[in-house]
Amino acid sequence: PSEKLTFLGTEKNSTTIRLAKMNLAVHGLEGDIKQANSYYEDPHNMVGKADGLMTNPPFNPDDIDASKIKKDLQRLPFGIPSVNKKGKVTTAGGNYVWISHFYSYLKPHSGRGGFVMASSAASSSKTEQKIRQSLIETGDIHAIVAIAGGFFYTRPLPCDLWFFDRGQPKEKKREILMIDA
Repeated sequence: PSEKLTFLGTEKNSTTIRLAKMNLAVHGLEGDIKQANSYYEDPHNMVGKADGLMTNPPFNPDDIDASKIKKDLQRLPFGIPSVNKKGKVTTAGGNYVWISHFYSYLKPHSGRGGFVMASSAASSSKTEQKIRQSLIETGDIHAIVAIAGGFFYTRPLPCDLWFFDRGQPKEKKREILMIDA
């Protein structure tokens, strides 16, 4: 598989990097996992380059400094999410930082990806609603699967599985499969 696939990752915690590399090794794979804070850095320069993407980011992050991301228009193509009085992106907005990053990494006419997201992201209001509308208008959201609480045995929160397909045929771009699982 390593001859046909390249596994890239970014993680700010060195212990988690070692776990990710061990997980790859156990499965006979190799990967380049770089230490960086992916809110502010893209050490693999991935914008528009990924054929595929699969990730499970932390839900509802509340520690993103809005002043550090406001110029990152490549990875935030739909704009900056809501910001609170302390200059931090709101927890709902933090989910949309992730969603925007994932979208931006996929190849424009062929990239496909799936990720786990807090279920609250599908109904966030304010700026996040506008970002979600822009995402829908691209026609690149293939499906959203709502999963009940307890899917992850360590977290009781419900979640959604989002799937992007930037290579969908034109006639499918107006459709989003929504499953309540």
